Amino acid sequence: MKLQGPRVTIRPMKREDLEAMNQWRPFADPLYQPFDFPRRDRSEQDSWFDWRSQDPTRRLYTIENERHQVIGSLTLREIDGQQSARLGITLGADFVNQGYGTEALRLFLNYFFETLSFARMVLDVAATNLRAVHTYRSLGFRQVGQHYRPADHPSYRTLQRDPHYRHLHPFFRRQGTLSQVLFYDMVLTREEWIERNQAGEVSGA
Repeated sequence: MKLQGPRVTIRPMKREDLEAMNQWRPFADPLYQPFDFPRRDRSEQDSWFDWRSQDPTRRLYTIENERHQVIGSLTLREIDGQQSARLGITLGADFVNQGYGTEALRLFLNYFFETLSFARMVLDVAATNLRAVHTYRSLGFRQVGQHYRPADHPSYRTLQRDPHYRHLHPFFRRQGTLSQVLFYDMVLTREEWIERNQAGEVSGA
């Protein structure tokens, strides 16, 4: 399997891809620091790859750009036959805000629904990640629920205290002594994706 778009390629993940991801620089903006690629040594990478790649409910993919750089990872988990799977996507800090994520998702969604014939894709996304929420909605994902998670990453304290991020404060709440952050539950069905494709709603930039 190899998916080729105008600027991105999606292929099954290889063990050595993790070393390239391990070299990604951390995000400078605290808004995105919770999504930094976790730093692991070689043995930890090997253990992670063996564990994840042998799990029949998961599939791992790598995203490359037009210069054959490893710029992101894409995962499916909670795979339930051809009924549904949960999406995860990560891009390195140097490759965001360039349209790579949206292009990779369009490319992969065609494969997911039209080749693999899954019935629906689900995902969860932090409400504070306005860029990701906008992208998912532009591709046809709709919100079907929401839930809160512990806001235990250190960067969340910055988001709640820094006036620059005042617009994100409504996405946090206190539960006793604990701080929690809102996540959206979203879904896209095969019928919805095909209908949007036929209407030309996802073929543009």
